Amino acid sequence: MNISISEILMVALIALLVIKPEQLPQLAHTVGKWAKSFRRAFAKMKADMNELIEPVAKQDERQL
Repeated sequence: MNISISEILMVALIALLVIKPEQLPQLAHTVGKWAKSFRRAFAKMKADMNELIEPVAKQDERQL
């Protein structure tokens, strides 16, 4: 997923129009926390999936 600079500027402009400028730092902090939480959850899910798939993959290699 690539986000261009024009898309970032558009989101920033809309944020300035919708949200008071004084609230932007708090909003950015909250969005950052959500993104960090999402990344952690995704990494854990990926590790769990790999843990489940690895024994099956090793068993398939032995059969070949």
